[in-house]
Amino acid sequence: MKTLIPLQSAIPATQVCFSFLAQALRPGLRRKGATLALSVLFTLTAHAQTPTDSLHLLDTLPIQATFATADNLGNIYVITTQNAVEKYSPDGTFQFRYSNNRLGAATALDVTNPLKVLVWYADFRTVVFLNRSMTALGELNLIQAGYPEVRTVASAADGNLWLYDEVAFQLKKVTPEGQTKFESQALNLIQSKRIAINCIRDKGAEVLASDAELGVLRFDVYAQFQQVLPWKGIARFALRRSMLAYQGTEAVHIEQLQVPASRSLPLPDSVRKTGGTSWIAPGLLLVQNGEILELWQWQ
Repeated sequence: MKTLIPLQSAIPATQVCFSFLAQALRPGLRRKGATLALSVLFTLTAHAQTPTDSLHLLDTLPIQATFATADNLGNIYVITTQNAVEKYSPDGTFQFRYSNNRLGAATALDVTNPLKVLVWYADFRTVVFLNRSMTALGELNLIQAGYPEVRTVASAADGNLWLYDEVAFQLKKVTPEGQTKFESQALNLIQSKRIAINCIRDKGAEVLASDAELGVLRFDVYAQFQQVLPWKGIARFALRRSMLAYQGTEAVHIEQLQVPASRSLPLPDSVRKTGGTSWIAPGLLLVQNGEILELWQWQ
């Protein structure tokens, strides 16, 4: 197995260059040394921050997954074909496993907060919260909590839970015990067609939710609707820094949230030609190609 290159791999090189720069700037050394150090530093920094125009295969793992994702630290999380939730370190080393067959099939994970992993059991409308060691912290049955029609849930940055209530047409933040903290206005008042939220992500300072026909809805941290961003056809998206990424039929599309700019990175052959199942995550596209999970980097 190849060694998985951490997403933060450019940082050590930059630190080395800073060390070199400090040595070059010591009194008595030639100005030429400082000039060279600055040149190397700026080159490394520019290279680390320059977006690429293609996906890069980082590694492959011998895992068969029904769902896969990654957190902002580079850890990999999968739901296996045996219905277990497994966590792997950025170098591909197995770390922890959680299994619960009492609630049926685990269908999705949200690892926006690596200290409080969310596992969604859609058939039973139940959320299980796990700590960083994949040990259960608690669970919430949304039907019993008074939310009978919920198909989309997500982690909140403060440890709570976002959900879309399809009865009330509202985005809601609820506590792990099921108490409503904030809720949006009825979204059917801003759109004549039925709104079908299929993905929610908490960005810290705001919350984004996608409707394939309408676009990406923007909310503040109190669940109040702000605007619709015109990116349609999104079934699932991932956030990284100021970027929103989602998969199309031929490419991974990356939209800038702060400025009007976008890029498209062609999908690997294991998706376009082989038909492998794939999942978008912060900095990664994870592709199930036969018995191998491929990790493709985007930036």
